Amino acid sequence: MFATTRVGRWLDGWLYRKPFTGASARRYARAERPAFGDLDARLVARWRGDLAAARVVVDLGAGPGTVGAALAAALPTARVIDVEPSPDFAPRGPRVRARAEALPFATASVDAAVSVSAIRHVGDRGRALAELRRVVRPGGVAWLVELDPEASAAQVRRHADRLDGRWLARAFGPLVVATAPPVTTITTLARAAGWRDITVERDPEQPVYLVRLA
Repeated sequence: MFATTRVGRWLDGWLYRKPFTGASARRYARAERPAFGDLDARLVARWRGDLAAARVVVDLGAGPGTVGAALAAALPTARVIDVEPSPDFAPRGPRVRARAEALPFATASVDAAVSVSAIRHVGDRGRALAELRRVVRPGGVAWLVELDPEASAAQVRRHADRLDGRWLARAFGPLVVATAPPVTTITTLARAAGWRDITVERDPEQPVYLVRLA
């Protein structure tokens, strides 16, 4: 798997383990994030059972805020808080500027957390997962969604075709999807962080996996 090769690890550390800022943040919001299509709506529908009674939901690595906005619309009685380290995304609702490795929430103060295409941009993923375990209350849940280096070529191509830019489309498979953290890496880190109930799903349309932590 390319993500575990020397070149893949180098790209991961040099290019991806940092938040989007400046031009890269603007490009992501304009040209890259829309390629996920209806994923946000489908994720919210999938999460509805877990989040129906939640009072506080955190969107970790919220980026342009599309997931948080979808959650807020679907959960009108919940407080949805976007957590994003980059100053270059315009907030769409309540927003906290913080890194995943140091969440500014009290222990067991969050009912649920979600994170979509963000865990790969965290410098210390193990520490971030431990922070999620700390702030999510007992009985709460976290959902992580990330690009899947084991996704089918058809899924990767379908997403790439929606990107706004020829070079983005060409780079998406070999330099973005292939270098994403494999699901086994994330689940191993999650167990080490104290999560005990871990399940994995693959999205049928987009090249992403879903990890449920409880």
